[in-house]
Amino acid sequence: MINIGNGNRHRTLLTIGLVAAFVTVLTACPPPPAPTTTTTTTTSSTSTTIAPGCVGYTPSGIGVSDNLVSAGDSITVSGFGQYSTVIPVEIKMTPIGPGAATGVLATTLVQPNGTWATAITIPTLTPGSWKVTANAVGCSGVGSATVQVL
Repeated sequence: MINIGNGNRHRTLLTIGLVAAFVTVLTACPPPPAPTTTTTTTTSSTSTTIAPGCVGYTPSGIGVSDNLVSAGDSITVSGFGQYSTVIPVEIKMTPIGPGAATGVLATTLVQPNGTWATAITIPTLTPGSWKVTANAVGCSGVGSATVQVL
């Protein structure tokens, strides 16, 4: 004789027990404390500086759809960050060398999957190397990708 009902009850109790154990682990293990130092990661064309207190919100993995740009061009800037419905990522451009940064060219929110993307129009800039920078509003950490303005 097969007792299907009893087996289902055992599986249900086992599932409830596993969920309770998982919840216990989650509540017993608090998140790690925020770092007290600034970390900078650099590759040949992308860099990210993370400020204390904004670790998860600092944009990283910044990418651009085109590295050679001219005034009036539209490019897509994308990256990764901490999902938020209230803390936007703002995009600016900063010259490598002397000169002044642009104002905010675009803002966007990080999506639930941890990614973001937005289009910007390249303003009239002095030719040369520029960084397309991204930062979470209110945080000093910056991610960037380098472009060549023609």
